[in-house]
Amino acid sequence: MYVSSVKIKNYRGIKSDELDASLFICIIGENNAGKSTILLATSLFFSGSSLSKSDFFNEEEAIEIELTFSDVKEGDINRLSPDHRDRIKEIIIDDKLTLTRYYYTDGKSELLCSRLTPKEGKYAKNVIGELMKGKRGKDISVAVIEILSEHKDKFDGLTTQKDVFAKLDEIIDELPVEQKEMKLSPLPTGIENSIKILLPEPIYIAAVKDLKDDIKSKESATFGKLLGILMRFLEKSEHFERITDSFDDLHKLLNVVREAEQITDNRIEKLQDIEKQIGSFLSENFPKSKIEIEIPKPELKQVFTNARLLIDDGVRDIIETKGDGIKRAVTFALLRTFVEQYKEQRKEAGALKKVDVEENQEVAEVAVEVSEQPYLFLFEEPELYLHPSAQKILFAALEKLTEVNNQVFVTTHSPMFFSPNSTGTFVKVVKEYPDAGKPYGKFLTVNLLKEMAAKDAFQIICYENNTAAFFSSKVLLVEGDSDIIYLKETAKLLNPEWDFDAHNIPIISINGKSNVKRFTDFYGFFQIKCFCIVDSDALIDGFEKFTVSEELKKQREQLLGVLDKIADEQGIQADLPGSKIKELLRRYSWKERYNKLKELGLKIKAGKALTEEETFEIDFLFIEEENNLRRRVFTDKTIEIPEKYSLLAALRSIDIFILSHGAIESYYPKGVTGDDKPTKALNAVGILGGHEDCRQHLPTIKIDELEVCELEIIFEKIFS
Repeated sequence: MYVSSVKIKNYRGIKSDELDASLFICIIGENNAGKSTILLATSLFFSGSSLSKSDFFNEEEAIEIELTFSDVKEGDINRLSPDHRDRIKEIIIDDKLTLTRYYYTDGKSELLCSRLTPKEGKYAKNVIGELMKGKRGKDISVAVIEILSEHKDKFDGLTTQKDVFAKLDEIIDELPVEQKEMKLSPLPTGIENSIKILLPEPIYIAAVKDLKDDIKSKESATFGKLLGILMRFLEKSEHFERITDSFDDLHKLLNVVREAEQITDNRIEKLQDIEKQIGSFLSENFPKSKIEIEIPKPELKQVFTNARLLIDDGVRDIIETKGDGIKRAVTFALLRTFVEQYKEQRKEAGALKKVDVEENQEVAEVAVEVSEQPYLFLFEEPELYLHPSAQKILFAALEKLTEVNNQVFVTTHSPMFFSPNSTGTFVKVVKEYPDAGKPYGKFLTVNLLKEMAAKDAFQIICYENNTAAFFSSKVLLVEGDSDIIYLKETAKLLNPEWDFDAHNIPIISINGKSNVKRFTDFYGFFQIKCFCIVDSDALIDGFEKFTVSEELKKQREQLLGVLDKIADEQGIQADLPGSKIKELLRRYSWKERYNKLKELGLKIKAGKALTEEETFEIDFLFIEEENNLRRRVFTDKTIEIPEKYSLLAALRSIDIFILSHGAIESYYPKGVTGDDKPTKALNAVGILGGHEDCRQHLPTIKIDELEVCELEIIFEKIFS
């Protein structure tokens, strides 16, 4: 079983929101947006710790923390005591269990369940209970029949509250679905401790700056708890019997042993002397009274409660005295050890189970399956104090946790904790500032297991090492590395304030305009504003990759018509350059067109007539030549095309910047050379930097009948 949904209402900076969950959740967002609140709320769901007034977003309303657990199997239910199993099944629907931690305004809470309940309040058990209060015998049924007269035949003659409540349950079960609604109700098993063993065990690790609490061995401390979990592996080891035997021996040395009618006293002599001395003093006042010292047998858990961690880094001492870095490293060494020990335990358990089945097939068949209680790890900023390489190792450990029946929630500022293979859900917490009232955190959730298009884009983003953009509010998408180099430096030359790094605006290479939609759609899930700079070719071929209005599509079609008309009127020729032909040959679709052309050529050679559709296919085969004509006309500085300027301006208004002069190389100053594209871009920046005003060496565009620096107009929009 695992947590599949978290709903938080009125807790701290969260007004009301919910998120879908998977086995691995990555929570991101700016500081003070509410990331930690998600982990704290999830932890509070299990603990039910008392809250203060300051924990309520609105002090007049209750706090509700609702968790839905999915994939609840029979083995999970069997962790409960037998008398609770059938009761809990009443509220499990389609293998899902929904529970709510409900905090009253006084800060106290109770754990409730969601179940179908009669809409009419007269069926409520507290209402019926109040009616029966103080009544006996037949008076009980008479009182109930007064408000449930339509069920008189079922309550008539009942003389105990127990019988009335049992009959009430039957009546409620038989009510039509339309007379019921989902409501918060008491747990069918009674007190909440009765079902704790059914739920995952939470382990919350806060982003503490002082890690003393984080590494204490006390059971109540987070990593004391984790250390205690590690010690439990001893209970399942082959050496456990030796440990328990030694505890028995110790018990005999400290206590009188009573077995059946036999009493044995093999205690150490000094202890017996002390006991006799106490007894003699007691008998002076109570001569008939005897005293015996009993020292409880130690349990393994108690022994390890006082365990300490010592580090020898040249000076052997307890870990509290060491630096923050090594403290954090030790806490995650414990975590990684847990992963490995758990894997070994499962392997050993599997081998033993196989032997048991072979030796006693009948017993194996009737045995009740009981699944191990899973853990829910809640990590706040696990990257603290860790070097990037150590962060990668830690992330690998977190990934493995989910492979062994556990779940992980992580809040982070580090892209090291992303992976398209294991990160099932992203949650970005953003701060909303309403016109009236307090600001509050809002969840933007993307479930990569459900949104396959998003997962596809995320894989590309991770592969290109562009995950840092998740921590920004704006990104600039460009086609290649040359664009990144040239645009980043040119912006600062035009205006020192236009610093992409200082403003945390990543420039991201999307490796061609074909990926524009993937990237913009994915970042759009997280409300990251996307600007896009592409060469003029995007307007001719590939415009469908942009999400634009129908009006803009019409404008583009009109422009293409104008370009075709100009090319025809002026007799412009534009053979495909060698580089373009090579690019086309790499395209599988173009190869298909080429083979189709050969097929049609053979048909003509055989004297057969082509159909209208086949004639159209031939025209389609040469679309690249037509597009090349359009490119040439579009980028010709001597040709005035008002429709071009109008469309480019409209696209700029929606943050799509199509370069009017062609590719980024058209914006380099004259005389630039270089062995490769990145080197050429760097050299171009060097030449521009040598001029007092680089605007004079950059292409212009006509806006409102004025020639202005095109890149300056673009950067002004991005940094506004």
